[in-house]
Amino acid sequence: MDPTTQRAIGSTVRVLCQVRLVVLAFALVLDLLDGEGWLGLILVMLAAPFSFVPALNWDTRGRVYARNGILLAGDVVVTVVTLLPVAGSPLMAIYAAATAALWGLLAGARLGLIMAVPLALHQLTVYGEDVRGVVTGTAGSALVVVMTWTGTVLGRRLRRQALTSMELVTTREHEAALAERLRLARDLHDTVAGDLAGLALASRGLADRLEREGSPPGTVRLARELSDAVGTAHQHTRTTLGELRDDASGVAGPVADLARRWTERTGIPVQVSASPHVDDVAGPGRAHHVRALVAELLENVRKHAHASRVELAVSVPGGTVQVLLSDDGTGFPAGLTGGYGVRGVQERAALCGGDASWTAGRQGGTTVRVVLPHEPADRPAAEPETRRDDTSGAGPDRAVASRTATPKVA
Repeated sequence: MDPTTQRAIGSTVRVLCQVRLVVLAFALVLDLLDGEGWLGLILVMLAAPFSFVPALNWDTRGRVYARNGILLAGDVVVTVVTLLPVAGSPLMAIYAAATAALWGLLAGARLGLIMAVPLALHQLTVYGEDVRGVVTGTAGSALVVVMTWTGTVLGRRLRRQALTSMELVTTREHEAALAERLRLARDLHDTVAGDLAGLALASRGLADRLEREGSPPGTVRLARELSDAVGTAHQHTRTTLGELRDDASGVAGPVADLARRWTERTGIPVQVSASPHVDDVAGPGRAHHVRALVAELLENVRKHAHASRVELAVSVPGGTVQVLLSDDGTGFPAGLTGGYGVRGVQERAALCGGDASWTAGRQGGTTVRVVLPHEPADRPAAEPETRRDDTSGAGPDRAVASRTATPKVA
């Protein structure tokens, strides 16, 4: 049982367990009225934990209960024993129906029907051998089978409904995040980007004027450095604007284009390969996170690896999306937890229900593996908190921008 199913059927499981507890309470009252209180009390103490405990902590222990064969078998035995004192009573039919539906929810159709066999046989044997008893027993046995199947179908529908709700929440969060990114892009374009463009022109003009007027070489050099710094900051801003306006769809094409642009900025060739089924497995919501992860990993290489070559592979092993990036740089020091760039990758992977790992390459360098499940494990993936220090895409490095190379797309 996966976490989505556990959450989806939780309320129904609790209701069915509460119904069984109410039936046990009525049976205990009837036993007390008939002078058989001790027998009723023993049966209630024996059967109540199988309903009370799941109803109490299903959210935290539900998968354990559903996978534990001993608990399921114990529930079958206890149910049959509990129904013996109330044979022929309407309480028996209610308890049997609730139990059969519960087994269908927990175990599915095949195992649920196998578990229901002793309960169905019990129904056939407790009503007597006359015509009325045979008809009633057959009806009770059929009810057990029908309720088991009903529980299974209900569980499937509840899971589908939960998945649909999660997809809707994810879509709305993605739309909200996109709207926020567009707002930030507009604000950045109207303020910082424009101011930096003006400063770049002014600083370049200042350096040219100082050179024409015969200013000291140190002063001219300082002015040129200032002009270059402002120009680099302006390019960084333009790159960030492009990332904020990320409206691409899919994985394979956008990742190859992202690698090409990164190579043009840095001069470091990237060999890209992508599975032909990656777009189908990732889906529209997960694809955005894959693109963001690739951009973040490449920027980490640019800032820290001092690499001359990068290999990037996006594959779909076992229905998951795997991003594998290897470089031939200086390597990832042992015991280093990393800065904001590493934490940004880890946080985004965790929000998608996946994980990220860094290992040393066989011939030096670093290999990063990020694995994301097709569907969120615990909650819909949200946008991680934006970090200004290391996670955003940086602009061109002028020391290497003059070198040209293009990525090879497999």
